[in-house]
Amino acid sequence: MNTPAFPSIHPAATANRRQATLSARQLLDVELGLFLLSQLQPSASPSALPVLLQKDASLPDQTGWTPRQQKLLNRGRLLLTQFQYAAAWHELLDRYVTQSNPLRQAYDISTDRSRFAEKNVGFFRNRTGVFKSILA
Repeated sequence: MNTPAFPSIHPAATANRRQATLSARQLLDVELGLFLLSQLQPSASPSALPVLLQKDASLPDQTGWTPRQQKLLNRGRLLLTQFQYAAAWHELLDRYVTQSNPLRQAYDISTDRSRFAEKNVGFFRNRTGVFKSILA
């Protein structure tokens, strides 16, 4: 009987691994969204981003925002239009949380997805500084 040198990988395991990975662009888009949310609604859950990005959304705490925050919101809406739809945001957010290499992430997200916080990362440490300049 001829046995392969390497055991075969179950197709479902391959699909799950593929689903948990993000391209560099997707990783930066998710982190740009989290950065925007941290600047405009720091106590909000990550799931609040689509509502923030919708142009017709009335945000109750927006009245006290500075001109800089208004500018961040407007630029964020231009750059992250794909996340105006909650399904697209939640899909990438889930993949971000279950990503196989969490050391690359700039944000920690709680398991119940109710909170997030910036963390120090070893890979491209000044990402949030870059996000700031992208939206400025």
